[in-house]
Amino acid sequence: MKEVILSISVSLLILSLVGCSLLPPIDTLPTPTPVAPSIPPSGYEPQPGDEKLARDKVSLELENSSLVTMESYPIQVSALLNGSLSDPCHQLRVVLKPADDKNQINLEVYSVVDSSAACIMVIEPFSATIPLGTYTNGHYTVYVNGQLLGEFDA
Repeated sequence: MKEVILSISVSLLILSLVGCSLLPPIDTLPTPTPVAPSIPPSGYEPQPGDEKLARDKVSLELENSSLVTMESYPIQVSALLNGSLSDPCHQLRVVLKPADDKNQINLEVYSVVDSSAACIMVIEPFSATIPLGTYTNGHYTVYVNGQLLGEFDA
């Protein structure tokens, strides 16, 4: 008697699992659409309220700056920028412009400051890592404020 009840219970369990499949038939699944790779934020992007601040230049040390490529596929590239701001009240901003038809990547680097704020007059060094994104198939050049930072092949 116990064997019959166990057999019926197992049969009902199997039928329940087969009949309750949550997956739709394969021919009704949507076709995935390719998504453009996203560039992770660097923390130095323009911020809301920047339009109320004064814009200023930064002193870049391109000889101490470089490109860093990660061994992955597709290649991931970052710019390591070194330089200094006029004082600790200046905030670094970096605008990344995607590669153009000549495979040139441009970075616009500047600072913003509240010109009405009192600030100690001491140069503020910075080191910033800016993710440039992922790249495939090509030779790319990277410019910072119109000056060549470096080149890489993907």
